[in-house]
Parts: sequence; structure tokens; C-alpha cells
Amino acid sequence: MRGFLFRSTVAATVLLAGTGFSWASGPGTTSADILNIGVGARAIGMGEAYTAQADDVSSLYWNPAGLALMQEREASFMYSEMYQGMSFQNANVGIPLENGAIGGNLSYQSYGSIAGYDQTGNSIGNQNAYSGVGTVGAAWLGNQWSAGVNVKGIQENLANVTANGAAFDIGGDLIYPKPVMGGTIRLGAVAQNLGQGIEFEQQRDPLPTDFKIGIAAVQMMDKKLNLSMDYGMPRGNSNTISGGLEYWLSSFLALRTGYVDNSTEGSGLRAGIGLRIKSISFDYAYAGQGELGMSHRFELSFRFGEPRPILTAEERKILQQAKAAMRAERYEQATLLFDSLIEMEPHYKPARRYIKMAMAKLETQQNEQVAQQGHSYDPDVTGGQRRAALPEMDDLEQLLNLGTPKAAQAPGSKNAPKPATPQPADQMGGN
Repeated sequence: MRGFLFRSTVAATVLLAGTGFSWASGPGTTSADILNIGVGARAIGMGEAYTAQADDVSSLYWNPAGLALMQEREASFMYSEMYQGMSFQNANVGIPLENGAIGGNLSYQSYGSIAGYDQTGNSIGNQNAYSGVGTVGAAWLGNQWSAGVNVKGIQENLANVTANGAAFDIGGDLIYPKPVMGGTIRLGAVAQNLGQGIEFEQQRDPLPTDFKIGIAAVQMMDKKLNLSMDYGMPRGNSNTISGGLEYWLSSFLALRTGYVDNSTEGSGLRAGIGLRIKSISFDYAYAGQGELGMSHRFELSFRFGEPRPILTAEERKILQQAKAAMRAERYEQATLLFDSLIEMEPHYKPARRYIKMAMAKLETQQNEQVAQQGHSYDPDVTGGQRRAALPEMDDLEQLLNLGTPKAAQAPGSKNAPKPATPQPADQMGGN
């Protein structure tokens, strides 16, 4: 009974102090409220409308398909000051690959010091409670699409009782192939937190499953403006609408704002700023939570390694044609196609590696052809005669035979010089 009362106290605190998604009670109440805490100060500052906008390491939370749109390796660390003594920390890392990306995420939420009471109402001292999530994700990049999946391990500790669970996400993006105001239009969809739920003492509560769709206008007006809007259908709560924008005043300073409307205490204004100096970024976001107060996110990000540009539809078509030529051993055609791709996108490093491979294969292929055609010798077929298959070899052989002693020439050779005609004695020189 003592443990039950304490767990009830903790659960009530979490429900009252959690995000808007966890405000509901009754049959719709879900477990693992840490899964509702947004990751990434940039995304929070843009009104949490990040399903289609996601293209950085925080995509692990918002839409795993966005990992495939990363252009650089990235690591980020976020700290959030929340209400009623709670705190939240998060660390991410993402690595883009040639045709996709992989990433990992760790999140930890502390509920602070909570007063505990036994069945008679006597104090048993302050207690601690926490939740943690570990995520690994992978994404694939297509011609005008991307897709991704996450697997999550969840642990919660309430009233000295630990429960574990698992969940997964699946998401996708569609990219409109034509530019709009100098930018790109993306459509995104994601199903988050799919799984069986968390079980405490033989009582299983469902996960906060959420289905979202979104649209984003990316890098418009000379890469200065980003706009996004999301529509969400969370389990046990009313549907949500959110929108936001980001505007880069300069190459190193961005302003962000947005709004979340989910008919709960989680509704409210979002705002933030971003500072970027070379490969280091600092982002801050403010989130209003109605009567619950406000929260602040602070995030530090690092980008490292060679950048991987995202190829256009035309560039990806050339890449596919070049790879097909390589598989068919048409190395000369592959070399020309890779060279065209390098001219269109000089920073796409794999193309330089491919063209070196194609040129080496082409050189080997040509050497084999010359050796096979110009140096073949088969006495059974040619009667012991050396036969040059190339006209250039015939000309070279004729030049070499001029002035060569008759005995050294191949018998019956058509290029052998004719015998000299004997001259009369009276025409020969001498005294």
C-alpha cells in the first residue's frame, strides 16, 4: 500500500507537470511521458512543426526520414529547464552516408525531489524518480524521397520500481522536384512510439503513440526562410496543429517563432534564436505552457567531417546512369558521366572516388584489348605468322622491316622488302 500511494503521488505530479500531450487523464492516459518531450531547440523554437522540416540530428525524435537529408556529421547536447523542479537532458549524434544516414540518441528526465507518504499519511521523506530513452535510427535516401526507422529502449523508475519497454518510429519524406521561390517543398509523415506499452506491477499502460503529417518550405528566398506546419493525432488527446518559421538575418544569426495548439495546457507560443559560427551552433528556445509556466531549451551542436551535398533529381539520375555503366563494364561512358556530375556538384566527394575507379578500370580494359589484339600469336591458326589486328600495328611493322636483314624477316611477310636487282659490272663504281 505504501508503494502504491507513493507511485500515485509521482504519477499525479508527472501528469500535472508533463507536456500538453500527457495532460489527459482517465482511459486515454499514457505511460513514458518522456517520449513527449521535444528534442532540439531549433525545432521547439519553430513551434514544434518539424515533421517535414527535419533535416538535422534532431530528426531522430521528429521524423527519422530526416536523417537522410543531413549534409554533415553532427553531434548535439541539449539541456532543458522545466517547471516544478523537473529537468531534461539529451545527446544526439548523426552520420550521413552515401545513400542515407545513421544516428543515436540518449534522453534523461529527472522529476526532481518528490515528497513520499505511507498509507497513514506519514511522510517517508523525499524520493527521486526518473525516465530514460535510448534511440538508434537509420534512414535511406532516394531520388525524391527519404524513409527512416527508429528503435527505442525505455526505462522508468517510480517509487523504487523499475519498468522497461520498447517502441519504434517509422517516417517518410517526399521532395517536390521543382524549386519554389528558390527553395524546396517537402511533405512528411511519421508514426511515433509504436509498441505495447510500459508495465508496472502487472498493469500495462499504452505508449503515447502519435501520427503526424507535415509540409515545409525549405531554404526559400536565397536560403534565408524556412516555413513549416504539422497536424498531429496523438493517442488519448485532442488533435494538434502547429506551425513555425525561421529567418536567417545573416549567415550566423537566425530568428524563430511558432505556435502549438493542442487544446491543453501545452498550447502556447514558441520562440528562439540560433547562432552559428563555422561548425559550431548554439540554439535557444522558449516554450510557454499556460498555467504550468514556461520551459527553456539550451542546445550546443557541432558539425564535423566532409560535407555531403544533397543531389538534385537531375544529378541523382546522372549518378544512377554512371553506376549502371560501371556494372555493364562501359567504363568510358561511366567516366564521362561522373565527370559531368563533378562539374555540376564539385563538393560531392563520392563522385571523385567513382571517377578514379572508372578511369583505372578503363585503363585496364584498354591494356587488355591491346594485349589481346596486337600481340596474339597462334601458330595453329595463323601458320606461325604474327598478325596485327590494328592498322596502326601494320604501319609500325612496315617501318620496322625497312632496313631489316632479309633473313631476319618473317617468311612470306607482305611487308618484307624486295631483293635488290643486280647491277652490270660497268655500272658499278671502282677503278
